[in-house]
Amino acid sequence: MTTSGTFYQYSPNHNLFAFEFGTLHSKKVLIFVGGLGDGFLTVPYLSLLAQRLAQIGWSLIQIQTTSSYIGWGTGSLWRDSSEIAELATYLKSKDTDGGAREVVGIMGHSTGCQNTIHYFTRQSRDSDYCELDFGIIQAPVSDRYAAKIFIPEYLREESIELAKKLIDEGNELQLMPYKYTQHFFGAPINAYRWYSLMSIRGDDDFFSPDLTADDLATTFGKFDKPLLVLYSGDDEFVPEDVDKEEVMRRFSAAAKNSWSEYSKIVKGGSHNLKDEEPAADAVDVVVKFLGQIAKGA
Repeated sequence: MTTSGTFYQYSPNHNLFAFEFGTLHSKKVLIFVGGLGDGFLTVPYLSLLAQRLAQIGWSLIQIQTTSSYIGWGTGSLWRDSSEIAELATYLKSKDTDGGAREVVGIMGHSTGCQNTIHYFTRQSRDSDYCELDFGIIQAPVSDRYAAKIFIPEYLREESIELAKKLIDEGNELQLMPYKYTQHFFGAPINAYRWYSLMSIRGDDDFFSPDLTADDLATTFGKFDKPLLVLYSGDDEFVPEDVDKEEVMRRFSAAAKNSWSEYSKIVKGGSHNLKDEEPAADAVDVVVKFLGQIAKGA
């Protein structure tokens, strides 16, 4: 994959960059956040998305965070949100090379979905917080459920018990043994992040099918801007016995007025929409949603 665009160093203190596709530099911007292991251009549909957004006058900007590539295993959603706020502030400022943007929203893929929900519903709205205008989540899967596919049950239970013990002892930053992490993308993962991803109601547990309506009320229910949800119909990280229609119904019920009418299950879509037809379908929906956002801006 090759593409052209502009890099911005939005966080000199942490040496972090963002990449804007193309040459449009629109006042209307969609920030893209990848999932575990993702970095620049690792999600297949990004070039298509950038092209289609440019046609309707929007820019696509992909963020690099400290959690990009293998950095996620020693990070947290709070760290990610603070870096997303840095980029949003950079883009809205009139004093930066990439600034003076007027409408800024966020689209998360995979664990980027947790980032999106977290930013709007959990992050402290202090002086460093920068308000965003909308959110999109694509492939909002449960890491806890995905782990059931890849990690034997006895190892999962054993690993969660060890992570909890390390956290209780004040060693939440200690790395988990390779015998566990080799089954989950193989990145170095500390006890805190492992427990956050693997335990019931851990800090990353936003999308598990067994969460209650009260649980969803603390995430989807607190979303206070327009929200588009795209659930992949053939997501390989969702166990076969999960009823995707029911999951979407429960998300919608919790989100209430923030839920976009365009939200849908993308027929035939893999986790990262690697096939042409599902990717085109999802991008079409994003374009419709952003058209609606532009009218209301």
